[in-house]
Amino acid sequence: MQIAHHAGPDPWWRQSISEWFDLWGVPQLESRLTIRVSSRLRTSLARCLLDRPEIRIAAFLMEAPRPLLSEVLCHEAAHAAVVELHGRRVPPHGDQWRVLMRRAGFEPRARLPAGSIPLPVQTARTRALWEHRCPVCQIRRIAGRPVRRWRCAECCAVGLAGQLLIQRVTQRSAV
Repeated sequence: MQIAHHAGPDPWWRQSISEWFDLWGVPQLESRLTIRVSSRLRTSLARCLLDRPEIRIAAFLMEAPRPLLSEVLCHEAAHAAVVELHGRRVPPHGDQWRVLMRRAGFEPRARLPAGSIPLPVQTARTRALWEHRCPVCQIRRIAGRPVRRWRCAECCAVGLAGQLLIQRVTQRSAV
């Protein structure tokens, strides 16, 4: 098992994952599994990427109580084990997954009860928006990222370059 972006001593959960894989009959999966801590996960606690296999854990979850982190890791590890045992055609939270969660001693639930974890401050951030404005005719387009290839169709139709000015705007001023 590879643990990416983790400083310090071996994390306590390495042993738990090893025990779960043994319990589930997939000890070979441990050597191929990578666990990454990601600051990009903001709306979910973790993800299991089955192609790699890789588990990504939200960085804010590293500060959570051990039982919560352990349940989340077991949840994602069970996804990887289900694919190893049964292939990709089984439902993500189907019977096979629920059996593995129970064997590991956890309630098989797809979502945690509301209020069981504190949401990170980062989830409240506003999304950046970009205004693309024609300096000639003043038409505007809004996008979630700057798109440099966009041109003003009306200006291009009359032989002008149609290049748009791009400026970051707040959500409130973009509407």
